[in-house]
Amino acid sequence: MASPTMSSQFWKIPRSNNALAYQWLRRVAKPLPFILEEVNQRMVNRAQIMRPVEGGVVHQGWLHPSALPNVKSLFVGREFSVFAPKAISLPVEQLEQAAASFLVKLWPGRAAPKPSAAIALPINSPLPLPNESQAMVWSPLWLHAVADPGQCLAEWLRVLKPEGGVFFSCFGPDTARELQGLAQVMGEPFPDFADMHDLGDLMSKQGFSDPVMEMEKLTLTYSSPAKLIEDWRALCGNHLETRKQGLRTPRQFSEASLYLEQLRNPETGRIPLTLELVYGHAWKVKRKAKTDVATVKISDIKGRKGSK
Repeated sequence: MASPTMSSQFWKIPRSNNALAYQWLRRVAKPLPFILEEVNQRMVNRAQIMRPVEGGVVHQGWLHPSALPNVKSLFVGREFSVFAPKAISLPVEQLEQAAASFLVKLWPGRAAPKPSAAIALPINSPLPLPNESQAMVWSPLWLHAVADPGQCLAEWLRVLKPEGGVFFSCFGPDTARELQGLAQVMGEPFPDFADMHDLGDLMSKQGFSDPVMEMEKLTLTYSSPAKLIEDWRALCGNHLETRKQGLRTPRQFSEASLYLEQLRNPETGRIPLTLELVYGHAWKVKRKAKTDVATVKISDIKGRKGSK
């Protein structure tokens, strides 16, 4: 399997895939975050119009087992290949359990469905799948976090069948704009989230056909700085290569709280946090094979002039 071209210079501030994997492990052990559930549902609503060819579906994104059922409901009957930084168990869904219970009554002794598992795969590693073997790639809130989004796109294109499609979401440049000043107070870098046009250009560069990009903004509000910081750590955290190692001091948290208090809306009494959500989808087109045969229109052929 050929190694895809790396494009690690996409980010102005490099990401750390090791930090991302560590933070994902911490998040997946906690309850499903509201925003991941909400984004998955919005992706499902948008993807109703997509009709990929027959075949399997690859899930490579921010994985939480509780967020999978509504995605699988969109692709009933298709084989799912779920990739994550570490193998974790994926519970049997209620629909599968109900069907199994019905079949057991018809055929006593039939085995109940067993829980599946996510396939462990280091971030920005080649997918262990054959070329042109999958119909769809699903990736929620992931490309903004990985060190090399171009590698992900190149691998997705490689494993997709002709007329197969990819659908992803990620954070855009206005995300957490309220926290950029806070990062300076804390002496930390702040991630440069990509504009949807740059992501569309990257998709085209990797070989996808006519990417369609959409953007929407959500504003979350909080009663306390501590809750806002807690949610941001759950949503994104700091997975930059230049992040500081070690714990924050009480003084730093105090300074952060004072900064966030200045953002409190005097009318609502709450502190805002902006999320810019970028959605993108595109298809892998079937390339026509080149031939050595040239075709010429009859109307372009001029008759030979003869002498009178």
